[in-house]
Amino acid sequence: MGESQNNKPNRLPWLIVGGLGCLVICLGVVILAGGSLFFFASPFQNIATNPSAPTAALPLPPASGATGIAPAGGRTPTLSAPLSTLPAALPTATATTASAAPTGKIAFSVGRGDRPEDKAIFVMNVDGTGVAKILDRASEPTFSPDGKKIAYYRWTDGVFVANVDGSDAKKVLGETCTGFIDWSRDGKTIAATIMPGCKGNDFIDLVAPDGTGRRNLTIGASPAWSPDDSELIFHTCRETRCGIYKVKASGGDVAAITTDDGGLPTWSPDGKQILYQKDVDGVKQMFEMNADGSNKKQLTQGPAINVDGVYSPDSRFIYYRSTEGSVWGIWRMNRDGSAKVKLINDVPPVNWAYEKLAITK
Repeated sequence: MGESQNNKPNRLPWLIVGGLGCLVICLGVVILAGGSLFFFASPFQNIATNPSAPTAALPLPPASGATGIAPAGGRTPTLSAPLSTLPAALPTATATTASAAPTGKIAFSVGRGDRPEDKAIFVMNVDGTGVAKILDRASEPTFSPDGKKIAYYRWTDGVFVANVDGSDAKKVLGETCTGFIDWSRDGKTIAATIMPGCKGNDFIDLVAPDGTGRRNLTIGASPAWSPDDSELIFHTCRETRCGIYKVKASGGDVAAITTDDGGLPTWSPDGKQILYQKDVDGVKQMFEMNADGSNKKQLTQGPAINVDGVYSPDSRFIYYRSTEGSVWGIWRMNRDGSAKVKLINDVPPVNWAYEKLAITK
């Protein structure tokens, strides 16, 4: 036993040599890696030597303008490079998704007080950019079908028609208590809500954009034309049944679509659905139903007021007003109520119970 131990080779010198060799090799690897990082990691070097360079942790400042209305917070993403150096589209974007971006303009009222001069109409792109005030002492806008003109209520002079930039305004109806209007799809007729003498029932009158050919249609408020101009839907009460009714544009009897006390209706571009608002637990929410009143769907929920909805011309989106976040804003959502996005902030409406947003291509 002792003899076999004396004959074993002595490995200590080999272990010492091997350990020193490993140490030298590892040290070389570390030096090479550090040099590579120093020479090739230029983004880190740029951040260290240029503290003003934007990074993903530094959001862009909000856009500002002379209108006093700021784009909604959170809409502009944070960026890792100056705008001038960003590509036109994300690497995953395709021509299809780029062409599917919503386009058009929205007109809306803003009320900052009770005086006529505290009310105005603004226009912006449907993505919330390009905000501009076009009319003072004004509310309840509606676009002509070609988007070149706008009809509106001028406080307290009546219904007017102007160019879309607010120029060349002309009076159409002169009553003080009138408004809540909608322009027919063929451009030939404006439907308006009238309260004669500012008391009693609301009536719906039809009139040409130049003020001629006025005629009474029915009792009701907040009319909306069907896509083919053959009918109008509106809010009214018949005895104890309040809700959304319809009537032919030529006149005649009215028919109830829903008597759930809903209001401010608008037709989808294809005429198959109706968007409207009604109370849910004491708060107004957006609903959609088939044109015959069937298949009602609640699109918005929660404690915020969600009202004044309109369809996008291509039917893909709904634009509406909301107090989500404790301040009035204009929002966009998909037709099914998903993917809600705030477009603009701090835009209190003049009369959210009766005036829709206006939209054009």
